[in-house]
Amino acid sequence: MKAEEKSSIPRVRIAIIGNADVGKSALTVRYLTGRFIGEYRSNTDLLYNKTITLETGLTEVEIVDVYAGNIDDDDNHEFPMEQVLWADACMIVYNITERNTFEYAAKCLAEFKALQNAPTAYLVGNKADLDHLREVNEKEGAALAAAHSIGFCEVSVAEYTPTLYKAFEKLIVDSRARPQKQIRKFSVSKMLGTLIGNTSYNQQKTIAINHGTVVPCHKGELHKSRVLKRRQGFTATTSL
Repeated sequence: MKAEEKSSIPRVRIAIIGNADVGKSALTVRYLTGRFIGEYRSNTDLLYNKTITLETGLTEVEIVDVYAGNIDDDDNHEFPMEQVLWADACMIVYNITERNTFEYAAKCLAEFKALQNAPTAYLVGNKADLDHLREVNEKEGAALAAAHSIGFCEVSVAEYTPTLYKAFEKLIVDSRARPQKQIRKFSVSKMLGTLIGNTSYNQQKTIAINHGTVVPCHKGELHKSRVLKRRQGFTATTSL
């Protein structure tokens, strides 16, 4: 695709938010590739880029899989403000077999209320295939989403779940329908990190995802040396 053609394609940025071990990375890769990869070793945010085709035409999608810290880390409970301000839409994910991950999702949605012109959001309960270990009833997830007037679904990323693709499509379409905002630029082209499987730590890596890429990036560098501002009137672009 020529550079001038690509520049005319609308772009949507999505942040995937949730506690450690809720399946954010597996969910992202399932959506982008249709494959399930169950084992990840990452100590960074991961930035994915892919051009997709919707009924409305081509859309360039950038997805940040937000690193949540280790399960026992304090960082695992922080609201990822930087990534939320960067995003046009957020998918908030919890594990139906761990109530604390649902409580974190509720906390994140409460934080959204305090933001001016907050991104479009969608709530996803993952690991529906483990219903026998369930700690969060599906009705609780639906009620939380309804209280914030956002979409909701339960999925099993380990299995093919068409509902997941519909959730992403809704986020993308709803984001494109929002008014155009002023652009705020930053670069993630040199960010380092760890990727899927046995990739060495602190090794720069870019991996092809069909017709897109994934670039590991350190959480603190996503908005390096920039003072965060209110989202209203701003959006972001990246250079890959």
